[in-house]
Amino acid sequence: MAKLHELLAAEKTPTAAWHQLIEDTTKKFKNPANFFDGFSKSLKMIEDNPANANVEAQAREEKPVVTTVFDTLDYAFGIYATMEDLQYQKNATNCQATGTVLWKGQPFLVDMPTLDATKYWVKNTQLGLNVWETQYAEETTKTEKQVVPVEMSPATKEHPAQVQAVGRDVVVGKFTTVKRSGAATAVQKSDAIKRVDELMVEIKQARMRANETVTVNGKIAQKVVELLMEPLK
Repeated sequence: MAKLHELLAAEKTPTAAWHQLIEDTTKKFKNPANFFDGFSKSLKMIEDNPANANVEAQAREEKPVVTTVFDTLDYAFGIYATMEDLQYQKNATNCQATGTVLWKGQPFLVDMPTLDATKYWVKNTQLGLNVWETQYAEETTKTEKQVVPVEMSPATKEHPAQVQAVGRDVVVGKFTTVKRSGAATAVQKSDAIKRVDELMVEIKQARMRANETVTVNGKIAQKVVELLMEPLK
């Protein structure tokens, strides 16, 4: 079996990775537009003709959801689990408390992006298990400046009608936008933070060194990860 000094050397890599992930995930959560937001925008012209069909094709926009809150945390917690299991084995070897969790993760959970509460969202499982999209598409009009004849005065027996060319904004089509998101719901975020708070109350940390003590093998972090990820499923 491994010696404790080997365990101490092995824990440095996942511990450093976890601390870096906390920083990276916080930055990602604070910039949701680049990672968690997407949309599909299309144009339907009022008149059907080959020219307008080309306009519709050129106007189409797609921005995919790069990732989701669930996938981001699932990856981060995988690194956390490796680190925490090493901590558990080290502390168990030292006959110390086995609940030493180097979590320090609540700050980035507080920054977790949530869905816009002013919109109705439904899951689109064709795009991903944790991808949402607006139930009702947003619609806006496409207008063009057109010169139209306007009768300034009607025709009489003595004079023809007075007509003047006037520029007007004329509706020529309709944009339809469906927004998508990989964010969490407000309830999911609240529940996740609550679980961390409850977990931290019960956690005690203990560290001691005994380089030549035979290590105790054990894994506990997955249970913690499952507890924290449950609200996001």
